Amino acid sequence: MTTALSTPARSLLTRVMAAIAALLPARRAPTGGAPTAAAPASQVQWAPLAQAATRFFDARGLAPEHPAEPWPEAGTRMLHKGQRRYLVHAGHWQASRVDAAAIQMVMSAVTRHRATAGILLCAGDVFTPAARALARENAVLLLDSSQLRPQPSTHEGLAAPTAPRPPSRAARATPATVATPAAPQPAPAAPRRPVLRPDHEVRGRRDFMPTVPIAPGELAASHYAR
Repeated sequence: MTTALSTPARSLLTRVMAAIAALLPARRAPTGGAPTAAAPASQVQWAPLAQAATRFFDARGLAPEHPAEPWPEAGTRMLHKGQRRYLVHAGHWQASRVDAAAIQMVMSAVTRHRATAGILLCAGDVFTPAARALARENAVLLLDSSQLRPQPSTHEGLAAPTAPRPPSRAARATPATVATPAAPQPAPAAPRRPVLRPDHEVRGRRDFMPTVPIAPGELAASHYAR
């Protein structure tokens, strides 16, 4: 019987699986030509599927709890990343249709093994809308072989580098100018500091004239009248 999850636990699982689902490769339609149909699940072999899933999990830091043990066909495998544990259910890997009952089975196994979340691995995209809705509500990740394919290199689609063009005749006839190093600029002179002297050493200007005219009486008594 399926054990119902509490609202806080379900919210936590939703956030955990949303972070994992963000790492999944986006499904893009082919840019040209007729769309290629995925191979039927009956034609997919277990060994290549298990190897592709293992590489997929390793690239995202999910390591098996018992790496020395082989992954048995249609068996359950436990992964961990830090303190989190993930249950990978592959019992329906070759099914032609996966409905909500399979999601309930994964939810029950997650509760029984006290895992953080569950992952349902299938050979093809055979999940019904009801299964997708239930998996989304209970943080169960649906994984098929089309999502395990290696992503194309980021350099694909870029234009090939072009060879440099030969210089023109005018450029070959004109000698190349060699840049001469700039002459070193002299260091800026230090600001001149005023020299302080005693009053008796300071020479007065003889052509000094007061700003206020001198009265005739003052002029007669001064030494200028002598």
